[in-house]
Amino acid sequence: MLLGQLLMEANHITRKEVKRLLKDGSIQVNHQVTQDYAKVVDPAWMAITIDGVPLESDMGHTYYIAHKPQGYVSANKDAQYPTVLDLIEPKDNPGNLAISGRLDRDAHGLVFLTNNGQLHYILQQPKFDIEKTYRVTVNGLMDGQMIAAFQEGIVFDDGTVCKPAALDILTASEQTSTGIVRISQGQRHQIKKMFLACGVKVTDLFRQKIGPMDLGELPEGAYRPLNETEKLAIMNLFLLYNRRND
Repeated sequence: MLLGQLLMEANHITRKEVKRLLKDGSIQVNHQVTQDYAKVVDPAWMAITIDGVPLESDMGHTYYIAHKPQGYVSANKDAQYPTVLDLIEPKDNPGNLAISGRLDRDAHGLVFLTNNGQLHYILQQPKFDIEKTYRVTVNGLMDGQMIAAFQEGIVFDDGTVCKPAALDILTASEQTSTGIVRISQGQRHQIKKMFLACGVKVTDLFRQKIGPMDLGELPEGAYRPLNETEKLAIMNLFLLYNRRND
């Protein structure tokens, strides 16, 4: 949210009054005076004061990491299956959460939920190379040729060329293999298609990380707010986005 808009909403004042406060040096963000009306801020993780008085943090956005079980769909509503949003207790759901980083119904692991529309947009942008980490099991052999193919960029039958990805093999046999995949793209069914292009089928797909967000030991079906390290990393991503768009 823009600082000027936030100040208007939080204090029920006009744009003109906000600009006067900024010009007078009355506004501090993270203990530094700012006069930038268009500065992107979020009191959920930033200290914002007006003449030394803190702005209430509940004016900020909501951020959760959730551990999606298999069988849940990445949708707000579904007539047939439970959704990721069903995992969020009503008291913790502001009513406008969106899912960033969707997973297929048969996949499980980390999903990110927020009502910060700009952050949702940033996480989808290829230019930021937001890396995602998965543990993948397939019904055949992972080998060195597959590692090389991932590093070069898998090519689909329709001519689509994937960006280079990393594959680390954990276990391997002719019947089943498991590996860690790191990609910075998010095409629909991409990982499944990448392994199909190599002649094997994904039998289990688990996402551990999205950028700085790590599922850690969060139990299946549970959710949590971002920790301080994740908040700082997301804030830095905001700053990078703003610098690129100044």
